Amino acid sequence: MFKIIKEVRDINRFREILTVLFEEGFDFLIAKIRLKHKVPLTKRLKARIEKKKKFSIEKRLRLTLERLGPTFIKFGQVLSVRPDLIPKSYIKELEKLRDRVPPFPYAIAKQQIKKELGKDINEIFLNFEKKPIASASISQVHKAILKNNKKVAVKIQRPNVREIMETDTEIMFYVAKLLEKHIPKIKKFSPVQIIAEFAKWTEKELDFKKEAVNAKRFAKNFSRDKTIKISKIYNDFTTNKILTMEFIDGIELHNIKQIKQKKINIRPLIDKGFEAILTQVFIHGFFHADPHPGNIIITNDKKIAFVDFGIVGHFDENLKAKSIDLFSGVIENNAEKIVNTLIELSDTAIENRAELKYEISDVLESLQYGDINNAKVSYTLEEIMSLSLNYGLKIPMPFVLFGKTVITLEGIALEYDPKFKIIESSRPFIERLIRQRYNPVYVFNNFMKDIFKFKKFAEEFPDRTSKALNRLEKGTIKIDIEDTDIKKLSLEIDKSSNRVTYSMLIAALLIVAALTINFGDPVFLNVPSIPLLSFLVALILSLILLFSILREKNIVK
Repeated sequence: MFKIIKEVRDINRFREILTVLFEEGFDFLIAKIRLKHKVPLTKRLKARIEKKKKFSIEKRLRLTLERLGPTFIKFGQVLSVRPDLIPKSYIKELEKLRDRVPPFPYAIAKQQIKKELGKDINEIFLNFEKKPIASASISQVHKAILKNNKKVAVKIQRPNVREIMETDTEIMFYVAKLLEKHIPKIKKFSPVQIIAEFAKWTEKELDFKKEAVNAKRFAKNFSRDKTIKISKIYNDFTTNKILTMEFIDGIELHNIKQIKQKKINIRPLIDKGFEAILTQVFIHGFFHADPHPGNIIITNDKKIAFVDFGIVGHFDENLKAKSIDLFSGVIENNAEKIVNTLIELSDTAIENRAELKYEISDVLESLQYGDINNAKVSYTLEEIMSLSLNYGLKIPMPFVLFGKTVITLEGIALEYDPKFKIIESSRPFIERLIRQRYNPVYVFNNFMKDIFKFKKFAEEFPDRTSKALNRLEKGTIKIDIEDTDIKKLSLEIDKSSNRVTYSMLIAALLIVAALTINFGDPVFLNVPSIPLLSFLVALILSLILLFSILREKNIVK
């Protein structure tokens, strides 16, 4: 794991980075964080003599990152999916960043395979193409054939890339700390937090075994869906730095010309791809977070294939619910609902709530007075994210990744079909999820989960309290408390927790009875069986609870 450091260990790389920043017109930042003296004098004089480039600060930032190499290109790509952390103008420019890293030689690829798999390349593969089919900042991919005649794609990590990225990230941490210390205006953008998130992101991408696990999980989740294809992972030829997976024949989604030449009916495939993403997010709670056109393939048998699972997002039940609320708020043109959801997602109180609502209403104005089905969700989501940043709301990373995924997919779909309407496509799915949330069985199951969570907490509380008090007794703070008192307290807590559990169970049964009153055939006094049974059980439990309370009162008297 990357660590925040107090000093820079690689001073030469540090000076190189500062020099590039200076040359690209960020000398004012270097001066403010008091590092100007670290830039060689000759470089400073040369930069003064040369004409300053008349580019926007956003473009200069992009050019700087490209000059600084793979780590910084990757960093820029991460920033481009965080409209909640940096301004929209920077997002638009950083989206232009692409990995333009030349491939490493075939000889090095052979060495990496030998080192990681313990065998020569000819012992593993019948054929191994020397020229890679893809090359990026962290790895490159070669097409090959295993001894069993299976076509595979072999992803090979660049030599020493981890060490390079660790060095660069350490320097980024150091500079970020100085920026927060010396420039108060920058602090609100949380540069240290941004670098920390980048470090975690990169750490995951550098471990190919994690990517293999992700791919297997996706394959399991879609095992019953014959329209979705996930590459098989070959464990025997996979390590932390080598990933061997099934090669998928087909056309990458960005190859519009080839798709049109083959006269493929793309619209149903786009609808299916979007439904697959919604399923990943709201059903599985585990989704592909980097769905650019190169990572989505239309197979020869007209399936949708997802590849490259280095970046994934996770949605728990709470985040699922909040995301549905936000989506339904957009569909319903409900600014109040959107504001409430954003505040809940951020878990941050804001003073100017009314102003935020007004601005979101303004974003939705075209939707309120026009046909929502013609609206671009990408614009709406981008504006909502931008407003969240302006009002100091920090949106959870998984939701941001999902938002970026939706924006990307809408952009892809519109390239193929200008009439594509994402709202129209997603409305049935979202409405189905909303109905499910109010389904009696779903409500009851969630209610019972909450009850058991509380019951577990209540059961563990006395023991935890006792342990905490024992630790205090052993410390500098002395608390004179009898063991009998603790036992009494434990018994009282246990009694109370049982009563609360009974009460919540009774309430849940009454809710089920009320919600299902119209379900099923009448069996007694024109009342269906499910609500009748729920009511009777609730009545019995209520009597037991009442008897217990009265009995305890008599004992006390």
